[in-house]
Amino acid sequence: MHKTPEKIAKQKKVLAKAVLSSANQLGLTQSQLAIVLNLDSVETLNSLELDPDSSQGELAIILIRIAISLDALTGGEAKWMQHFMKSPNKLTKGIPIKQIQTT
Repeated sequence: MHKTPEKIAKQKKVLAKAVLSSANQLGLTQSQLAIVLNLDSVETLNSLELDPDSSQGELAIILIRIAISLDALTGGEAKWMQHFMKSPNKLTKGIPIKQIQTT
């Protein structure tokens, strides 16, 4: 199925908005989000475009999935989601917010 330019543009905008929302929910700063997505800055996202087929788009989708999973585990409590992200985790042997910033 062929994607129209309008559909592609809409997908880029939806992904950018979703990853910004997810990062906010997880307590990531803009500079942390830029590191996670391997971007020089989040200016690309502030202009509301992120290609789902790019490597940054794939990383954004993973971050969104993390936010969705933590949302389900915490009952949507952003405070607990952020606590999880910033606290040492015995299972992953690190602090999740730091671990997602390393490649």
